[in-house]
Amino acid sequence: MAEQAERIVDTTVEKAENIKVQTADALEEAARKLREADLTVRGQDVKSILNDIECRTSQFKADMDRKIEPVESFIVEHPFASILIAVGVGYIVGSVVTRRD
Repeated sequence: MAEQAERIVDTTVEKAENIKVQTADALEEAARKLREADLTVRGQDVKSILNDIECRTSQFKADMDRKIEPVESFIVEHPFASILIAVGVGYIVGSVVTRRD
């Protein structure tokens, strides 16, 4: 059960990282287009770019909701194991952060 939880968490984090990178790339591209746009002549282009940003942001939110669902399902189906995993991760992070040489 712990292996399954670890696999689900790893997969979800990996997918979230990919989505984050893709969204950041899309926003950087949109920002570049906005910098290059002549606002007095190309108002419609700016509206198009902003609309594209809005669509990509909505897609990002939907993708994140879909990626988080397996983790939420695991937590609901296995609350005790979820608590033990959270305590274990907290202990490890705490040990690393407060490590004294």
